[in-house]
Amino acid sequence: MKTPTVLLAAFINNFLGSSLGYSAGIIHFGLVEKFPESVSEVTLAGALFTSVFCLAGPISTSVINTLSCRTALFIGAFLNFAGFLVSSFSPSIELVVVCYGIIAGIGQSMMYSASVLVVGYYFHKNVSVATGVVVSGTGLGVTVFPLFTEFLLRTYGIDGTFLLLAAISLQTCVFTMCIGIHDIERERKRPQKFSERLKIVVHDVRKLSSNGAFCLLCSSILCWSTSLNTSVLFLPDYYKRTGSSELEAASLMSIYGIFNYFSRVIIGFAASDKEIDGKILYMGSYFILSLCTAFLPMVGTSYAGKIFYSIVLGLYSSGVWSLLTTITVEIIGIKQTSTAFGIEMLTSGIGFLSGPVIGDNIKEFSGGYSVVFGISGFLYMMAAVFEVLMILTMRKSSVPQMNEDQRRSTENENRMIEDGNEESVEDDERTIDIEERQRLK
Repeated sequence: MKTPTVLLAAFINNFLGSSLGYSAGIIHFGLVEKFPESVSEVTLAGALFTSVFCLAGPISTSVINTLSCRTALFIGAFLNFAGFLVSSFSPSIELVVVCYGIIAGIGQSMMYSASVLVVGYYFHKNVSVATGVVVSGTGLGVTVFPLFTEFLLRTYGIDGTFLLLAAISLQTCVFTMCIGIHDIERERKRPQKFSERLKIVVHDVRKLSSNGAFCLLCSSILCWSTSLNTSVLFLPDYYKRTGSSELEAASLMSIYGIFNYFSRVIIGFAASDKEIDGKILYMGSYFILSLCTAFLPMVGTSYAGKIFYSIVLGLYSSGVWSLLTTITVEIIGIKQTSTAFGIEMLTSGIGFLSGPVIGDNIKEFSGGYSVVFGISGFLYMMAAVFEVLMILTMRKSSVPQMNEDQRRSTENENRMIEDGNEESVEDDERTIDIEERQRLK
């Protein structure tokens, strides 16, 4: 399978299959209009849709590890289709919460996780560039889908919108056919008992939980995800309450999407430069975003101020998706990346779910969004602080040796697959965990 084909297919799958979560704020308008007496349930549906995307990370990576990235993409496309289709005919908000919030949310998670992880099998050099290109598909979706969803709402209503989004999400099956099952995936799919697989997962989780730098990274993820989903879900309503029309609110979210797209690509290329530290980019992004978010109520009442914040949010909140895989591999190595990715997605999902619910209660208590965005700015600041602590923790550990071990492990694994040799590699536990490989065989 040619790598450019895989890269293009993963990019389009991210564009069509896993970027619909950023239209949740627009869909919120349609659901409130259909269920005006159930505003809290409507908020829950949107919060679930955007948070299950990450909460289901361990489920997605389990499917990927057990089956393959390609299979996970097919399952994710079907769940997207089923969730939106049933929601279009749903007479009750409770069914929408289950189908749109949970089922389609799990589909989004599988599409995103498989699209990102599959490039790791085909691109051993410049992984951050390949990841940046793939996740930029989501950025392009953020640019297109808010305006497109707003058009669908005006033309067909919320039921027709759900129906058409179901049809769009199913188109990803066409591009998934261009992604094959890599030899590394075939090697790791060898039959084994459930108890042995469970022991490996428990061993990985215990090892990751004892890694101080990884725990600090997860703490940072929890802070920014709690704040980010609050911003994305409530921004259209905030823009509307401060004088903008629904079309203007959708346009402002598309401006956010445009800079979201370019940020993912540019930061992905920047992180591939050996002279640029991706961890510093990560930390600086959230420091800047914290200040702009805290002062949004002061500058966000004018249209120019809204444009400015949409640009800042797109530039500085999205690059983390291009950096996350690279930083994770730098911390824990390549062998446990899949398990670590699932834990990171679960952590961000907790933040994505709790953020809008807490924000909605604060809004009702305070009577507006000023306090909500002030707290969001503080959480962005804490995300940057935890990143600084992570960097300091990594500097105290033997990072250079860890990176050398990771490089040697990757070379051994690639050599074994290329030569078709399934024998154990060099007896050095820093290079490869022989016990784990024997279980996998």
